[in-house]
Amino acid sequence: MGPSRALRSWLIALASLASACAPEWGDEVTVLLDADAPRDAGTSIDAPWIGLDRPVARDAGAFDAPATSDVPRVDVALPTAIDVPTVIDVPTVIDVPTVIDRGPPDTGCPLPPPAARPPAPGPDGSGLIRALAAEHPDWLRDSCVSTGGSYRFLFEALRRGRAIDPRWGLDRRTGGLSGDILTYFYGDGCPEGRREAYMFDVILRHCARPGVDEPAAPGWIDRSSEGPVWTLMGYDPASPPDAGTAPPVDVPPTHTRPPLPDGRPTLEAVAREHADWLRNSCVTMGGNNDFLFEVVRRLRRIDPRWGLNWKRGRVGDMSQDVVSYFFGPAGATMEGSLDVYIVDVIAGHCGATPGTTWIDQTGVGGADARWTLAGRSDL
Repeated sequence: MGPSRALRSWLIALASLASACAPEWGDEVTVLLDADAPRDAGTSIDAPWIGLDRPVARDAGAFDAPATSDVPRVDVALPTAIDVPTVIDVPTVIDVPTVIDRGPPDTGCPLPPPAARPPAPGPDGSGLIRALAAEHPDWLRDSCVSTGGSYRFLFEALRRGRAIDPRWGLDRRTGGLSGDILTYFYGDGCPEGRREAYMFDVILRHCARPGVDEPAAPGWIDRSSEGPVWTLMGYDPASPPDAGTAPPVDVPPTHTRPPLPDGRPTLEAVAREHADWLRNSCVTMGGNNDFLFEVVRRLRRIDPRWGLNWKRGRVGDMSQDVVSYFFGPAGATMEGSLDVYIVDVIAGHCGATPGTTWIDQTGVGGADARWTLAGRSDL
């Protein structure tokens, strides 16, 4: 639909007014108001302000837009006040719940005055440790976590100490928890992660090898000079250790295989002292086992788990260039046991120039090695 007659009359009047105000523009422009409008006089006006480049001929349908212009252009200002909200009221503060770092267990801050400060010696808890060891020798024996034990003995010692003075704690100077150390904080403020502490070794021979070393024992050795780091890491006062009961008789005790020790230094020492024994170590070529026996003899002075080997488990067929190491549980019979590592100690055996070597051959070829001393009481 085209504009109404009233609107057309208004536009014509407005254009005439503009033309009168700017006669110097002077170029005539024909405005097509409506394709259906009457084509009579009075519809042609001077209106350069509408921005056409040159006069346009009145026609029934279209404008013939020019490519060039020498007529000034006039920008028609449109209403700029549009009632549209431009600011969106969005809250800038978002209520997000904060994450609470619970940290280590409660350290009892504020703490009572310390029982001692350097250079005075630290508090003496040796009586407490001895009493606990007498009550729970199994906890003490199984206190090495790296070999399948637990922290029951250490944590109970800490629990009893903290019942007297909450300044008692544990140690993490190497990052992980020390399994045989109690600490006593003598500084001010909260102790977690602090170094102002005494440090006491409460388990002697911790992680002793069953059947090799003397068993663990209660102790109280001041090691404060090593720089402890006080902590309660891993300790939960709300979870006391269980009473500890013996396993049923039909359940064998757990056992963790000890690692194979390195006996190479001992082997090399024997080779330096008895190079002739090494050269003459092949029995089938007229030699003897003096070199091998001496190596085993010296290894057993360090650890009695060292021995000889029945080749492929055949009793009476002794390996002439192999030593064995028993890894079975403490108290078990070693003679004839299959719980062994085997190590090749002579390279090029029965060759032109035999030498020393240290190669773990355990399980190689599916052979059943068998521990033995071959009836030799001198080893």
